[in-house]
Amino acid sequence: MIFSKVFQNKKILILGLGITGLNLYKALKKSSANVYVWDDNIKIKNIKNINLNKFKFKNLDFCVPSPGISTKGKEAHLIIKILKQNKIKIISELDLFQIYLNSQNNYNNGNIKIIAVTGTNGKSTVVSIIDHVLDRLKINRSLVGNIGKSIFESITLKNGYYIIEVSSYQLETTSLFKPNFSILTNVSKDHLDRHKTMQEYIRQKFNIFKKQSLKDTAIVSVDYSGTQKFIKKLLTKDKLNVIKISGKNKNSIYYYDDYSIYKNKKILFKPSNYSLRGNHNFENITHVVALLESQGNLNTTSLRAINDFSGLSHRQEVVRKIKKTLFINDSKATNIESSVPALKSFKNIYWICGGITKSKDMRVAIPYLKNVKKIFIIGLEKKIFFDAFEDVAEIVYVKNMNSAVQISYLNAKKDNQHASIILSPAAASFDQYKNFETRGNAFKRIVSNL
Repeated sequence: MIFSKVFQNKKILILGLGITGLNLYKALKKSSANVYVWDDNIKIKNIKNINLNKFKFKNLDFCVPSPGISTKGKEAHLIIKILKQNKIKIISELDLFQIYLNSQNNYNNGNIKIIAVTGTNGKSTVVSIIDHVLDRLKINRSLVGNIGKSIFESITLKNGYYIIEVSSYQLETTSLFKPNFSILTNVSKDHLDRHKTMQEYIRQKFNIFKKQSLKDTAIVSVDYSGTQKFIKKLLTKDKLNVIKISGKNKNSIYYYDDYSIYKNKKILFKPSNYSLRGNHNFENITHVVALLESQGNLNTTSLRAINDFSGLSHRQEVVRKIKKTLFINDSKATNIESSVPALKSFKNIYWICGGITKSKDMRVAIPYLKNVKKIFIIGLEKKIFFDAFEDVAEIVYVKNMNSAVQISYLNAKKDNQHASIILSPAAASFDQYKNFETRGNAFKRIVSNL
C-alpha cells in the first residue's frame, strides 16, 4: 500500500467506495489525512457517509471521485455540483498519485518512472506485455490501474516503473498526472453515454499527454479518424518525443502488418506468438516495441519475452478444443469494434454475441462476416443485431449462454469441418452478468462440461 506524510492533515473527500475508493480510503487514513466519504449505497462496516446538511464542503482541500461517477454536465453527481459551487478542487486518483510522486526523491532523481497506457481496446494487453517483459529483464515494476489493482494498493517502489492502465473516466478529472511514457493504442466508439460525443471522448483520451514535456515520450496510433487535430497539437509540444505508430502508412517510422513489425521499412520483429495473433495484436506489440526501444530495453531477451507471453483471460482466450472445434472466450469485447479482431482472426465461426449494446450501428462488422457461418444472439437487445446482420448472415436468437454453446456445438459437429465457436459479445454484460469476467467464466464452465 502507498501512503505518505504529504497527505497528513489534508481534508480529502472520497466520492464512491468501489475498489479504487476503498483502497484510497485505507491509504489516506494510514497517511494521517482527514478522510471523509460519500457512497450512494454505502454498506461498509465502520465507515460512515458525511451528513450532507451539516458538512462544511468549503473546508476541503480536494475531492477524489470514483472513476465511475460523472463529473460534467447535467449528469454530474449532486456532490460534484456542490463542490463546484464551493470552488473545491476535484482531482483524479492519478493526480493524487502524482502529488505523492512529487514528494519522493526517488521519483525526482529519475529512479522511478511512470508508464501509462490508454485506448479503447488493447490497453490491458499492452500493459500486461510490458509487465511481462520488464519482469523477464529483472526490472522492478508494479502493474496497477484499470486492469484490476488500484494505484494506491500498489507496492512502494524505490526504483523501477509503475505501469498504469488508464481509462477515459480517470482522465476526465486529471490535470496533474505526468507520465514519463504515455501510450494511446487506438480510439473507437465507446463510453458515449458518459462523454456524449466522439470528439469529447478523444479529448479525454489525449489528456494522458497533457502534462508531458521535455524528455517525456508519447506513443500514439495515427490511423484513427478524429484524432488528427489532437496529434498535430501534440507534435507542437516543446521537446516532447512523439512516436507515431501506423498499420496503414508504410512510410511511418513504426509500421506493422499481419506478419511483421517494421522500423524505417526494415523488419524489426516478426512475432510468432499464437496468443497474439491478429492485426490488432500486432498493433499492440508495435506500441510495446516502440516503448522498449525508447527506453533502451529492446533486445533479444525482451523480444523472446513478447513471444512467450501467454495472453489474457477473456481476450481471444483459447478455452478448449474438441476434435475439429475450437472454443474461444472473447468476453472482453464489449463493443462491436472490439469484436472485429476475433472475426478477422478465425475461420468457420459460430459467433455468440449480444447483451447491452454501446453502439446503435453494428454494421462495422459486416465486411468480416464472410468468416461467420452462423450468429447466435443472447441477452436482451436482439433487434439491433437482427437489423444489422439478418440480410448478410444466418442469425438466430437463443436468449442464454447455455443454449448458445450447446446449439452452436451441435451445428459445428454436424458440419464436420474445422470450426471456431467464439463468444465475442460486442456488448456489455449487465443484462445477464455482473461483468465481462463473470460472463466469460460462465462460457468456460459450459464449454468444460460439454
